[in-house]
Amino acid sequence: MRDKWEDMVFDMADEEKMIMPLTLSNKIEDTLCKLKADEGMAQDDDARRGQSAPKRRKNMSKRGKKWKKSLLLAAALMILASGTAMASVGAVRERMEAMNRRKIESYFAQIYTTKMGHDNYNRPYTGTEKERLEALNDAYEKEANFPKGELTMLDAAEDYKGRGVAFLGDTTTFFFPDKEMSDEELLRVIDFMHKRDYSLAKMNEMVAAGEAQMPEPDQEEIEATDAETLASDAVYEPEQRLVIPYTGDLELDQTVAAGRNEIFLAGWNAVHKMEIGSSDSELFFDDFDKTTRILAMCQDTDGNVYMAVWQWADEEAQPEQMELAVLAVDKEGKLLRKIDMAPYIAQGRQGYIRRMAVDGNGYLYLKTAGLKSIQDEAECEILVLDKEGAYVNSISGGEYALDILGGLGVGKDGKVYTQIGNYYDPDNPENMLGIASVDTERGTLGDIYYDILPENTIMIDIVAQGAQTDFVFWGYDGIFTYNLGDESAVNVLPAYEAPCDWEGVRACALPDGRIVFADCTEYRTEETAGGKRFYSIPEKTCFYYEPGM
Repeated sequence: MRDKWEDMVFDMADEEKMIMPLTLSNKIEDTLCKLKADEGMAQDDDARRGQSAPKRRKNMSKRGKKWKKSLLLAAALMILASGTAMASVGAVRERMEAMNRRKIESYFAQIYTTKMGHDNYNRPYTGTEKERLEALNDAYEKEANFPKGELTMLDAAEDYKGRGVAFLGDTTTFFFPDKEMSDEELLRVIDFMHKRDYSLAKMNEMVAAGEAQMPEPDQEEIEATDAETLASDAVYEPEQRLVIPYTGDLELDQTVAAGRNEIFLAGWNAVHKMEIGSSDSELFFDDFDKTTRILAMCQDTDGNVYMAVWQWADEEAQPEQMELAVLAVDKEGKLLRKIDMAPYIAQGRQGYIRRMAVDGNGYLYLKTAGLKSIQDEAECEILVLDKEGAYVNSISGGEYALDILGGLGVGKDGKVYTQIGNYYDPDNPENMLGIASVDTERGTLGDIYYDILPENTIMIDIVAQGAQTDFVFWGYDGIFTYNLGDESAVNVLPAYEAPCDWEGVRACALPDGRIVFADCTEYRTEETAGGKRFYSIPEKTCFYYEPGM
């Protein structure tokens, strides 16, 4: 039976308040493997919670994916308890233990209060820097080869002037000079990571013993867009940035989706509609006959809205009793049809739909996990149905990986495009991403635009049309634009310049190429028979419109 501290750890983790440094990831992944020996169960747990995909867990340590804190906090404490804490023996241990409490708390606060879910970099390491980093880390741990100084701590990204190595705690971003880093500069990065890892473990230990408290993140005052702009046609301009505190009453869940002239917001058992540039929303649809969670939404050219949903017969039902369905609702909010997805769910799996798109023919494209092809019973990554819900085809990525968390959208040419990547290879962990059109007739990928994102870009979570470019992408590394045929995409908004918290934020792409973020800084929780639910507090929610220019 868990004690009160363990309950508190998991409660904090469930609220996604903790972030684990990248240097711990190998140890953490070993722990997670022991905790989740049955990968099939892990996959279903992920799908049930609408969180990590199987490939995402598999690649977590190598590719820096978004960490799920419910296991990481516990893993960090397990590492402490088992005596495998970060500090090495001898001189390194002495160096770590020499830090005073104020320094430890400072390192810990950088982890705990960051906007980001992983480390960010103003540029990637070069090939030779990677090799030297590994060798220098060995020398640091085994030979006490320490730097003469420390990296510079920044208050804002614009404070970095291109010299030396620096770190911005607000967005966990390392800034490197354009030129090849010296051994001293690399050692400063290594030293920082060791101290940060040690501080995380030490502070967790102190909190567990009641000797310290978790820091309170600073609540920044939101500078909203002026009322004159919001009342003008400027809100419809593709280059217009907007910051709009929410005045509606919907407790947002995980899904927002852009329509042609509005944004659809999902809560439990309700969908609202919000006009572009508005701060308020109105009820669009709540005619659900069961307890319902909306997983994904999209709108077709006729204005009909499709919703992928999980439904339970009653509030006491367990998560494994959920039903997967797709609802079609007309533009007036009237239910047209319900498509039962049970025939498409693979044996022993719980189906999950992450992204949806509708092409000009009315075909519905579903980015899925746990669903199968009707033809050969094989699990598929993209399922294509007609508007009535009849099976059309399933799409295979062939030599390319189609991660469920990857984006799906319609391009300017009317084709549906999806993110593609390379399959995980422990001997070659570099993550290479691109996009490909979907050939519905053949059930394969069509036009391929591969390796167009910077090396080790983590994820393209949204693929959408751009206003002045063919595509706009959003993912954990920032907002990118891309024109078909170009050698590479352009990062127009790096993640470390994000206007709001980047991890866990809800996002969608407007037809004009802007990315809209719905960010909430405070939640309430509710205990149910099926587990704990989290609801965003409306007055703590704000919408950010960022141009994809």
